[in-house]
Amino acid sequence: MRNALYSKDIGAVLRAWRHHEAHGPRPIPQTALADALDVTQGQLSRIENGRNRVRDLDKLIHYARVLGVPAELLWFELDDTGGPAAPTAERLRLPNGAVVTTAARAPEPVLAGSLLTTLDEYVRTDRLAGSYSLLPVVTQQARFVEHLEETSSASARAELRMVRARIAEFLSWLYQDSANLSAAAEWATRAVELARATRDGRLLSYVRLRQSSVASDAGDAPAALELTRTALRAPTDLTHRHRAMAQCQLARGHARLGDADSCRRALDRAARHAGHPAEATDLARHCTPDNVALEAADCLIEIRRPEQAIDVLEPRLPRWHPENRRDLGRGLTLLATALAATGEPDRAVEVAGHALVIAAETHSTRTEIQLYRLMRQLQVSGAHDHAAKLRITLHSAL
Repeated sequence: MRNALYSKDIGAVLRAWRHHEAHGPRPIPQTALADALDVTQGQLSRIENGRNRVRDLDKLIHYARVLGVPAELLWFELDDTGGPAAPTAERLRLPNGAVVTTAARAPEPVLAGSLLTTLDEYVRTDRLAGSYSLLPVVTQQARFVEHLEETSSASARAELRMVRARIAEFLSWLYQDSANLSAAAEWATRAVELARATRDGRLLSYVRLRQSSVASDAGDAPAALELTRTALRAPTDLTHRHRAMAQCQLARGHARLGDADSCRRALDRAARHAGHPAEATDLARHCTPDNVALEAADCLIEIRRPEQAIDVLEPRLPRWHPENRRDLGRGLTLLATALAATGEPDRAVEVAGHALVIAAETHSTRTEIQLYRLMRQLQVSGAHDHAAKLRITLHSAL
């Protein structure tokens, strides 16, 4: 920061501030700082890159105050330097002239950015270890951010409301993975209300897809389809990954209703969209080709195409990313179900044993439910001994 200030380039100062290690392992997003400075993300990018040189004194003063830069470190005079500043609850001037910032709360862009960074870490933990241990932690985080919004300045509330919407959507997913669908639906509804208040079209569309997913798990395919179509009608451009996620939801709805042709067309569209690179700020960047393959396998089993489900899964699973362990368990369970439906009970039980280890580690109730579906599939296929063996294993492990 000192080197940036010595350069007398406000763009260098803004960039150094965003990337400062005090903000954690990830820089403050340009969008967060741009909102605090009352500029667009594009304008901030041009200022940081030196394409727009800021020489207007009023703007320099405004930017310095947003960042909280002490006056004595600036290369220009603030407009309130006519005399010694009276001490306030937020600034303490020491005898040597230095100023100590004593504000109880970090600058608002830093706070919102830090909360989103924490949320990203929760998402990674969920993929690796499952939702079980995260539910109480994230619930407490939701209460904390709600309190922050209630006690923050008006300029900070919009940013914190967006954070609350993101956390509410994530809580909906955690409850969905735990098979508590009533709580999942309740948190999804909260997320929709908060997202609507932010007027962020992409965010609102994304949480609509969460509502659709919950409705699908609850067996309400018509509602799932309608919610997905509403999400796709968002008055904003949606990313390819976002559209891939929506097409997967359409495929699930069509599969539940037995419309195999519509299901396959939606899966084809999902695969095409998922093949595009994810944008840095894309909420649906997790909808990779591997994740689309999982959804496709689930749908293909539903429409009685287990051979195709095997063809989709088997090339993907050996290359599965180790950090996405919970979904690996689900993928193995789907593969086992497809094997059982094609008359391979020995392989099905073998694969299910590996899936069961992951399900026990991650406490993913969705995966456990799929394992019990596998047991029923074995019974339907006439592999009663295999079904009995799996039942004993399930009861002892889960």
